[in-house]
Amino acid sequence: MSIDQTKKSNRLLGNRRFTSDALTTAQEAFTNVLDINANEVYTQAKFIPTGSLPFSGSSQQQSTYTSGSNDILKYYYRQKLTKSNVANDVFFFMFPTGSDSGVTPQLIQDGQQGNFISPKYSVSALANSTTEDATPGYGVKVFKSTSLNSGSLGDGDVISANDYQFDYKTGVLQLESALSSNEYVYMTAYQYVGKTLATDSSIGGGGGTTVTANPGTSGSGQLNTITIDGSSFAIGSGAQLDTFFEQDGNGDVMPTNETNPVGIFYEFDDNNDIQPVA
Repeated sequence: MSIDQTKKSNRLLGNRRFTSDALTTAQEAFTNVLDINANEVYTQAKFIPTGSLPFSGSSQQQSTYTSGSNDILKYYYRQKLTKSNVANDVFFFMFPTGSDSGVTPQLIQDGQQGNFISPKYSVSALANSTTEDATPGYGVKVFKSTSLNSGSLGDGDVISANDYQFDYKTGVLQLESALSSNEYVYMTAYQYVGKTLATDSSIGGGGGTTVTANPGTSGSGQLNTITIDGSSFAIGSGAQLDTFFEQDGNGDVMPTNETNPVGIFYEFDDNNDIQPVA
């Protein structure tokens, strides 16, 4: 059965995953299919190598490429994919591998992987290169075989790129023709594991600033310390919060006239100059 491109496009535009013509649109799972959400925007894409890819062999299965102290890419060598339990023409990239009897395509499975790196991230000279070529690129390499030994796979087991479509975002592989029930599918691919807009704390992701306070004696109306993002500041005798402002004779709030009014973030030095608190 060929892949219905119209159905696929319409479902993706409607934020539904496309897995098989055997399912109706209503049966397909809702998921993120476009790179528009905060957790899908790659903030470290500039660290993805455009050439001289770091991995290409079996000994590097599950290896991670780092830039500085940041994990950027993960390499999967001939990872065994998990088939749909509807038909043998849809396979999912899962880690660890799912059941050999297949998984339902109507749900996002635990362990299902996405965010794979496509050839658009490489230099143009590698646009048609696969992850196992002598000079590797980001194009996935896909195999089919009755063997459970991925090391035994050869050129005769390679599935032509004309016979499948792989969604690099969702990790779903769709074949033009269903395989036999005793055939397995393997794939070599790169996955983005770097930070996203939602997790990159350097640009505001990963949560906000934490502020905690330690009160003094119950009922005293005084704070002993205030902690902002892990840094503690003493607030006690001579440095109460009420020393910032005071009421004048008319009951209006005015800046304080005390000689040590800024005991949280700043203080006076020996020359009576304001300095950051040491």
